[in-house]
Amino acid sequence: MNIEGTRSTPSIQINPGIIEIKGRSIPEDSFEFYNPVVHAIQDYFRKSNTKTEMHFHLEYINSGSKKFITTILIHCNEFYQNGTSISVLWHYDADDEAIEELGNDLRSMLQIPFHLIKVG
Repeated sequence: MNIEGTRSTPSIQINPGIIEIKGRSIPEDSFEFYNPVVHAIQDYFRKSNTKTEMHFHLEYINSGSKKFITTILIHCNEFYQNGTSISVLWHYDADDEAIEELGNDLRSMLQIPFHLIKVG
């Protein structure tokens, strides 16, 4: 899966060993945008036994998108608990406390190795 980012949606790339979600996430309809992404990530982990890094670098995220990012990570956590090798790298801009806090909140909910990476 390769989705080009727009002013309101992040770019999403799913490749062997790496999943990346990057940019602004304020889609008009979060369900319409993220539902296929959730299914694509689930399919990826069902079919792959590759060690995978998930990179998130979100500039801004609305509440609907937060729900889907959380859903994606909860599904990934289930795969991790069943033996899939997954790690999360949560990139945030040094002056963006909201994204840093969201990363901390998500990390506290999961068993997946979750690394907060300050950028800038």
